Amino acid sequence: MAHILVADWDEVERIHLWKILEKAGHHLLFAKDGQQAMDIWDKNRIDVVITELRMPELSGLRLIRELTDRDRSVRIIAISLDNADQLDLAEDFGAMRILYKPVTPKIMLEAVEGVLRGYRPRKELWGDR
Repeated sequence: MAHILVADWDEVERIHLWKILEKAGHHLLFAKDGQQAMDIWDKNRIDVVITELRMPELSGLRLIRELTDRDRSVRIIAISLDNADQLDLAEDFGAMRILYKPVTPKIMLEAVEGVLRGYRPRKELWGDR
């Protein structure tokens, strides 16, 4: 069981990820924007951060940058529907995996297990595309 922080402005997406990850036995915390995610990170032990790139207050890219500045070993999965260029930047900034929405349960669980093992793929993983 991992402690996972999900940062996504879209409540429907947070619920979708909650159903996938809770069923797999993970403990979840949720943030609706990057600033709230930073506050949660500061107060909790987090094993994996899953962040949408497009968020208010503090974008997913800025969140990745802030987290990796604080802890180079942070495990981050970046997700987005249509920001391919930003997903490439997310990887450059320190995301271990990048996923395109919509993300299937199988792909999400494989990504979480992979980052927990410290695995970095050469290519991004696709959702249902």
